[in-house]
Amino acid sequence: MNNACITGVSGYLGWKLAERLVEHADLDIILGIDIVEPKASLKGLKFRKADIRDPDIGGLFRRNSIDTVFHLAFVVKPIHDLRLMFDIDYNGTRNILEKAYEAGVKRMVAISSTLAYGAHKDNPPRLKEDAPLRGNRNFPYAFHKAIVDRLVQRFATEHPQMVITTLRPCTILGPGVNNYVSRMLFMPVVLSVSGYNPHVQLLHERDFIEACLVASDMEMKGAFNIAGHGTLRVSDIASMTGARPIPVPPCILYPLLEFMWRIHMPGIEVNSAYLDYVRYPFVADTSKARDFLGFQPAYSSIDTLKETIRSRKDA
Repeated sequence: MNNACITGVSGYLGWKLAERLVEHADLDIILGIDIVEPKASLKGLKFRKADIRDPDIGGLFRRNSIDTVFHLAFVVKPIHDLRLMFDIDYNGTRNILEKAYEAGVKRMVAISSTLAYGAHKDNPPRLKEDAPLRGNRNFPYAFHKAIVDRLVQRFATEHPQMVITTLRPCTILGPGVNNYVSRMLFMPVVLSVSGYNPHVQLLHERDFIEACLVASDMEMKGAFNIAGHGTLRVSDIASMTGARPIPVPPCILYPLLEFMWRIHMPGIEVNSAYLDYVRYPFVADTSKARDFLGFQPAYSSIDTLKETIRSRKDA
């Protein structure tokens, strides 16, 4: 790896990855791409404001002789404009793949998610990488992760000259993570689906960054699940964060949350389909990443939550 590019560099995880890459002795150029200007400057990072859907983005790859792309750009926070969300997620990724290949990029680390498997009552106890990607259709983030993941896999098969590694991390937390998931975890009152208490996995932000670096160094093709050791119950998370869970029957909670989402009620950041992910299991098997990438997370799921809670209290 001599010249690397990060898409979505202005996001928190993209920025943390950039901070690690500038310490990489073997890198000559680190190019960061985003439609939003970074909130800070970083010595060694070359930022260019660009949309991942821009057909001219290949010129940036060529002019900077990029050989490695870390593709993190994605709409994380659910939005009401589903057409725009799909255009950015799917067409943006397709554009990055095509332009990177045309520009001679040798390798890519594409970020998917364990949410791409979908949360379903018939899921096996541990989802391996060859499990079908059934991201819940009515939850756009998960559904888009699934169809984009399949797009990346097809492209990788059709373009074997390019080493494409897909990482499927579980929910990422840590001292600096601030998104709709982390905000919901620390609400004083949490509405839960009565009668359900599935196991969930968590991944520390530092382990996520380390997994990205390991993936680029190992140059292994294919998909890899990434998660901290062990699991937590949904009720365990509420107990540890101090949230007061209020169990609500599904027949009431689903239409209630959907109504609040549709009227744009302040503080409501997800639609009712998100409830499937705190109702049904989607626990991933991480043995492939351990055996083939040699990746071992430094933090367990419970350690990740503990440090996240500790950082909130310190703040």
